[in-house]
Amino acid sequence: MIEAKVNLEKRDDFESKIRIEAYNLMNACYPYDVLCWELAEFILLYQKGHGKYSEHDLSKKKEMIFDISPTYEQICLLISTYKCYLTQEHRYP
Repeated sequence: MIEAKVNLEKRDDFESKIRIEAYNLMNACYPYDVLCWELAEFILLYQKGHGKYSEHDLSKKKEMIFDISPTYEQICLLISTYKCYLTQEHRYP
């Protein structure tokens, strides 16, 4: 029972970090294309690892994200989720 409570607290803390990061990112008012580029970088970092993707990979991933047309808020939330997860796993920065 105690272990389940600890895991729940860790999950809640992780979700809070994501929400705070997303809020800060949304308030920074970056241009949409910059956020698409940043999201593409985080996705490739997650999928392939640091330095294991090319500029071409990055450009294709950004184009794919741009074509899907997620909302500004969705992009901020996705970036924040990847950033928090990769930081927790010591894969970012």
